[in-house]
Amino acid sequence: MPPLPTQPGGGNPYAAAQHYGTSAPATGPAFVVSREDVLAKRAALIAEADDFKWFLENIYDDLRMEPMGGDPVSRDVADGVTYRLRDADDSYYNVCMAWVNNLYQAADAMAEVARQYGYTDEEIAASFTSGAPGA
Repeated sequence: MPPLPTQPGGGNPYAAAQHYGTSAPATGPAFVVSREDVLAKRAALIAEADDFKWFLENIYDDLRMEPMGGDPVSRDVADGVTYRLRDADDSYYNVCMAWVNNLYQAADAMAEVARQYGYTDEEIAASFTSGAPGA
């Protein structure tokens, strides 16, 4: 049996979502971004966040499980699965939305770096026009 894949830092991607936390952005080693790259990296972060958010919003209704039958157990199971997938504070849906927010926060950090490099707010805003797929 092959070993389980791991998250950076050794975490198990199959572990319960609450182990990853949803209230703060992920931390990791600092990285350097050049003046030439900062706006492109910001745009890439926003594009990824927009795409992921669009995807999550479009599958939200599909994350509801319908009962397999009219019995109480089927209803309880369907409610439990739906709760875990999308309704709980630490549901898979809400954890993924927290990741989306982390991407937007990273893009905001890139905007601040761009300001430190001397870019104006207008130049920063013009470097990316947000538009999710299908918008």
